[in-house]
Amino acid sequence: MKVLFLGYGNMGRALGEAWRDSGRIQTLLAIDPAPLPEGASPVPGRHASVQALQSSGEAAGGVDLVVVAVKPAMAAGALRALPADWLSQAVVVSVAAGVTVATLEAALPLGTPVIRVMPNTPAMLRAGCTGLYAAPGVDEARREQVGALFATVGSAHWVDQESHIDLVTAISGSGPAYYHLFSEALAQAGVALGLSPELARALAADTAWGAAALQHHQPDADFAALRRAVTSPNGTTAAAIAVFEEGEALRALVKKAAEAAHRRAVELSAGG
Repeated sequence: MKVLFLGYGNMGRALGEAWRDSGRIQTLLAIDPAPLPEGASPVPGRHASVQALQSSGEAAGGVDLVVVAVKPAMAAGALRALPADWLSQAVVVSVAAGVTVATLEAALPLGTPVIRVMPNTPAMLRAGCTGLYAAPGVDEARREQVGALFATVGSAHWVDQESHIDLVTAISGSGPAYYHLFSEALAQAGVALGLSPELARALAADTAWGAAALQHHQPDADFAALRRAVTSPNGTTAAAIAVFEEGEALRALVKKAAEAAHRRAVELSAGG
């Protein structure tokens, strides 16, 4: 499989390296005018422009997959700049947040299959969670092919409606930041209680990692059951949980935050 990345920043690089390591792609090409980070190794097939890649002849015969990994405002223009013959057999996969299928299709030759995806930052450690939506007309073989690629960087979950990509954004796309914020607050509480900042940070991070591992490796156990397994009656955990659950304040705050993220995702999809 020959894959062309439009943009090869942190997320694009993480995807490309994982896909090459998995053996699922044979040729990786990239168009990215941004300079390489200091100490980073050059990417074979990385070019500064469409013209430079065209001159090299590496995209001759077209590509199988185009990954749109540029800033959202650049997505349509980047697609329009591609020669039509490169796209004749390609499926276009966009990781550009808020760029709708309609916007992508308007920038492409008629009938080009399009898939929108919303990965999150843990994909860079191959522990990501990705939501995917295939536009009408994308066949099952291509869905399976793209789903398998994103499974190499974590879990991949299909949604049946494009609007649900905005819901995915609110939960898993933005979600890592929520957990980082809770860890930050937990570490600050540890310092306030008398721990050193270094120890409090280590305890918060290691606890988050362990709790996530339990959730991931016991998929049949619901979150409430995992919580109850740690919560002895009248114990220390029960005392803390009672504070979180008072008036369902934590649940209400999380719901309000997710709704705010979803509203902003919808605004971005509408061009706001």
